[in-house]
Order: sequence, then structure tokens, then C-alpha cells
Amino acid sequence: MSEYHAESVVSTLAAAVAADPSVVAKVYSQQLRKGARSVDDFAMFEGAEGSGKPFIVRKDIASAHAGDEVKFTVMSQPRGPGARGEQPLRGNESSVDFKTFGCVVDFWRDAFKFTKKQLKFMAGGGGVKSAVLLALREKLGRRRMNDMKMALKLQGVGNTIYPNARKTFASLNALDTLTPSGITNAIPQWRRLGGRSIVVTSRHGSPVYKPMVYIPDAAIASIKNSSSYEQAAMHGGARSNEENPLFSGKLLDWNGVGLFEHASVDPENDQCADPLAPRAILGMGFGVDSPAADCVLRSDSTATPAKTDLKTPYMAWMGGYAYEWYEGQSHSTATTAPGGVAWTAFYSSITSATYYAWVLNPDGSVGFVSWVGSDNNGNQIKLTHILNPDNTADASGLGVATLGNLVATGDNWGLNTAGTDYARLPGGAGSGSNCSPDFVWTSQFDAGAYIIPCNANGAVDMCSLILGQDTAVRAYVGDDLLVGDKDDYSFVDGGGYETIFGQAPCIRTDGKTSGYSLLRHAGQHPGLEVPTLSA
Repeated sequence: MSEYHAESVVSTLAAAVAADPSVVAKVYSQQLRKGARSVDDFAMFEGAEGSGKPFIVRKDIASAHAGDEVKFTVMSQPRGPGARGEQPLRGNESSVDFKTFGCVVDFWRDAFKFTKKQLKFMAGGGGVKSAVLLALREKLGRRRMNDMKMALKLQGVGNTIYPNARKTFASLNALDTLTPSGITNAIPQWRRLGGRSIVVTSRHGSPVYKPMVYIPDAAIASIKNSSSYEQAAMHGGARSNEENPLFSGKLLDWNGVGLFEHASVDPENDQCADPLAPRAILGMGFGVDSPAADCVLRSDSTATPAKTDLKTPYMAWMGGYAYEWYEGQSHSTATTAPGGVAWTAFYSSITSATYYAWVLNPDGSVGFVSWVGSDNNGNQIKLTHILNPDNTADASGLGVATLGNLVATGDNWGLNTAGTDYARLPGGAGSGSNCSPDFVWTSQFDAGAYIIPCNANGAVDMCSLILGQDTAVRAYVGDDLLVGDKDDYSFVDGGGYETIFGQAPCIRTDGKTSGYSLLRHAGQHPGLEVPTLSA
């Protein structure tokens, strides 16, 4: 098919699937907003200023435009000596500090296009258009939710809490998972930083005040499988199979803390999972003996040109990508990042760091790779090193026997006896090697392998959130609007939406982000377990 428009992506009849003919053809802007909220976990925690909710919403800003900074002002608690008895009050009054922080709003648009032939001959006809519009509004909800997660993960200042007295993500190892006792220990730290419990309405209608811990489903297993949680569920929950948490799967509150589990899905040909527990799928296999240009983590298949996708941000949640919340933010000098640093410095610290990941092949063999942040463009990641014990014939030049804190020196999972292929053998055979013998290791990666970010110890990158009052702000400008477009004398028809919104963590007067805490911990993706150093 010839291109109808150089900037349009057109779905063809051959690539289409049957649609639900019962879906109505017209979607209104209020339905778009409602549909977006239905898949945004944080929508249920929204409220106006003073509502006691984690996410403060401002909608009274219809005059704002894309690129404008919506201002929020915060005040410290009063401090000062006061006066007792007949002491003079003048000169001993209390004082407060004020600080203004901003949330920049910007357009977000999305749309699809179909040919008239497709709409006419597909099962369901015009219902196809409505079905995709419904899917687009859910995608908008995921966009808002994931933008917020990335903001809370990357923009926090002085509010990250690690388990087991760790102080950095780099120091985490296999034992530093999220546990009930870890949550108990984190809550006083969150309160010390200024965290305040949110208002939750009980089933009797009375307000209940508690912090909420938001946990990705990949990390919840370490909570549910802990003996202390199982005992609490057994003795504290209802006795019937239908209501007892051990059978129903419902999460119990833990020591006055609400627990919320986010369920994630790996959709076909799109971003996988969750920014708080990122993973991706490798679309094109390569190995340490491939040309260096082919040693790239990408989710599209370059072997099939029709499937080559250089735009979808498959790797945007992986380390190093300069993730923006408004256009041009990474080069902005008009505003500053939380903590008062320039956005250029904020992004420089991200793009200059070194990052690591496991590559878990479909056959269960594992490999270990690294990259510099600037080599992650959001769509794909160019690797700098691949763990490999035998680097005498690496065509890529990327093989190293020591990568991060993993050592493969002396192991025999390199070239086979014929010198033509890469063996997949248990690790740990070599002198000084700390590659676990319980796993089969390789430096050859297959299409369909999972890419799992981690630190230099192999501890998988996972985060949870303690949510309290005034965690972050959300600014909505005007209504979400449906838009349309036509090409090639109306033979190609399209529809979508445009909206203006912004999101940012709340900042207190000392520059810290105190309404929430980021719990940075290790973990495992169930069914995708990888090695991790334990010390």
C-alpha cells in the first residue's frame, strides 16, 4: 500500500482483527475522561486541596495553556519561642516559611487511522472505530498513571527508604525484598519526613486515617508468602473460605497500614508491566559474537521489516532514559527540578550513570548486560558490556568476565569445543566465579527473552510507594476532546483525543518531597526468577 500521509500510521485491512459490533460509534469527551479514570489506580485517591487525599487535583485553570506552569504554595509549621507569663510577646512571635512550586501542563494527543476499505469490509464495520476509541481512552488512563509513577520514582528528594538499613539502590542484594516487617519499619521514617495519613472512608461512613502502601504485583509475593502475614491472615481474617484473605486473595491491613496491589499485564507489542517493576521482551536475538551494532535491547523484530518499530517507548521505564513530563523538559531553564537543581543537571545524572539487566531466555538460561544511560533512547538500548568468561573471539568486543559485581572468570559457558557456538552451562565452575551454579548461563540471547533491570549485584529493580496526604498534584486544563482527521480525499479516516494535563510531586518548604516515600527494594518477577548475589 502506498503511504497516504508521511506522518500518518495507517492500519490496513490485512492487519485488522474482528471488532465488537455492539460498541456504539460515538464517544463523548466525558466518556473519555471516565474511561481514562477507570484504568488509573490513582484516580480513586484524587481530591481537592484539603481533602486529605494523596493526589491533589486542580481543575479551575481553564485559562492555562500548554507549557504554562500551574503554581502551588505550601507553608511550614509555625516556629518560634512564644511568650510565657509576663514575658514580652513582641519579638518572640512565631514565623512560617512559604514555598511555591510548579506543575507544568502540556498537550497529550493520541489517535488512530483506518482506510474506508477496512471499515467497510471488516466484521463489525464502524464498530471498529469505536472499539479503538475505547482502547485509546484506557491508554490515556495508563499514560497518566505511569507518568505519575515515573515522577514519584525519579523526582523524589530525601524520601527514599531502603530495607535492612541499606542506603542506596546499588547496595541491595537478594535478601532486601519487601516484607511486612520492612513496611512496619518504614512507616516511622515516612512520618519523620512529614508524611501524614490519608483519609479513607470506612464501610460505616466514618473517616479512617492510615497510610497506604502501593505495591506492584511482582513484589506482593514476598508479602503474602511471609510467615508473619500468613499468621495474621489466618487468625485475623474471617473464618469462611469466601472471606478469609488466605483463600480470597484480599489484602489485609498491616499494623494500621493499607496495602494496595497493582496488577500489571504484558500486552502484545507494547510496553510491559509497570514503571515500579519494569521488564521488557527482546524482539531480536543476538550474542556476544554478533556485530556490536546488533547488540541492542529492542522489542521490535528487525528481521521482519513490516514490524520494525522505532517509536514505541518499550524501554522508557528502564534506567537511563531521559523521561520527560512535558515537551523540552530535559533542556528547560525556565523551571527547576525538585530539590532546586536545574533540569539539565537532573537529567545529566540519569543519562551518565551505568545500568544493568538480566536477559532471561525462553529456555531458562540467563545472561547479564550493562549500558550507559545515554544509550537508552526509550525505544531501544545499545549495550556496552555482556558478561562472558571467554572473550578470545568476541566479534562485538563487548564481552567481559567481570561485570558489575558478577564474576565469571574461569567458567566454561563460553565457546563450545568447536569454537562455533556459545554453550549454555551452569555457572560457578571457575576459580573466583560467583555466578550461581543453580542457573544455566549464556552470552547468547534469543528473541522472546525477558529483559529485567537490576543493580550491579543482580538485585531486580522494584519499588513500592507509601502514599500519604499531598503526595502529588494533578492539573487538568479544560476537557478531554475528541479529534478527527481525514486523508486521501476522505478514504482514510481517523479519530482520537487531545488533552492538557500536568503532574508533579508535592514539595515542602525545605525542598523535600515529603507527602510520600519511595520504598526501593529487591524482588523477583514470579516465573522469571534470576540469580542475585546475597552478600
